[in-house]
Amino acid sequence: MTSEIILFGVGAMGQRIARLARLRGYTIRAAIDMDPAKQGIPLGRLANWQGLESGPAVTADVTKALDGAPATVLHATASFLRDVSSEIECCLQHGHDVISISEEMTVPHAADPAIAARLDATAKQYGARVIGTGVNPGFAMDMLVLALSVPCGHVDHIQAVRTNDLSDFGPTVLRTQGVGLTPQGFADAVAQGSVVGHVGFAQSIALIARHLGWTVDSVTETREPIISSVVRETPHMTIAPGQVAGCRHCAFAHINGREVLRLEHPQQIRPELEGQATSDQIRITGDQVIEMQITPEIGGGGGTAAAAVNALAYLRSAPAGLVHLTDLPLTSPKMTTLIPQGDHS
Repeated sequence: MTSEIILFGVGAMGQRIARLARLRGYTIRAAIDMDPAKQGIPLGRLANWQGLESGPAVTADVTKALDGAPATVLHATASFLRDVSSEIECCLQHGHDVISISEEMTVPHAADPAIAARLDATAKQYGARVIGTGVNPGFAMDMLVLALSVPCGHVDHIQAVRTNDLSDFGPTVLRTQGVGLTPQGFADAVAQGSVVGHVGFAQSIALIARHLGWTVDSVTETREPIISSVVRETPHMTIAPGQVAGCRHCAFAHINGREVLRLEHPQQIRPELEGQATSDQIRITGDQVIEMQITPEIGGGGGTAAAAVNALAYLRSAPAGLVHLTDLPLTSPKMTTLIPQGDHS
């Protein structure tokens, strides 16, 4: 496994990935970002680590950044497969493995079978591997579910509920959840497709179904506004009573007309202001009932950065092509030295 990595995308998530990768001893060879305001800035200054002027300068020259011996690209630019596939394909054509935190890359076939097949073929042609990972999709509502299914003789139904706080996210994410809209504005935005709710339900359903051998024949989804009755404020937004604080997005998967999987994802800013604790809950029913609750929620930002960096130690052992998380062992952190407390972000 090469210890050299290339960052593709150095926004908030890319910077978190950079800090953790550096702490874990990986060498960051290049950093790519299209934002003109970041061009030429040393990664150390951008990611705010000691030795602020250290690290490669951020560049928009993709070809130059990708030139050189095979490395692993940690990719963090966008959520949707249609927006990231050309970036990932370019990395694969340079012979680099790719670990992406794009939600739809967790199971790209569920978003677009043709694009997924092309990425698989390109990776195989150039002897590279590509995988998508993260906390959700990638763990909280799929891989953790599958881990809990191990002691089951059979599974009849799965329910997973992730109640989380959006306060740590910036304006782009908040807009996709309808935060700050009126109830009617929310309904209009859902109809127009600008409020999407959670991105990744299709991938979680596909990952679970693939592993359990299910053939899901229909999926339905609902998106409902979470209306605030109090003032709520984050570093990026303040909303008044009566405005939308977030989105309750649910997906229901069926086999032969029977519901087998229910995923519920109420996400909002400052839920504690109305007595709502964050959590991850899973209930599996079959030959036995297994229930799990984690409070507070599994951290999405830091957790996704960790999932990407952890995968570095495992991806190289997979054959060339498109790799799914269920193709690998659990991607727990493999560490030869301990990271000092307080330096994990």
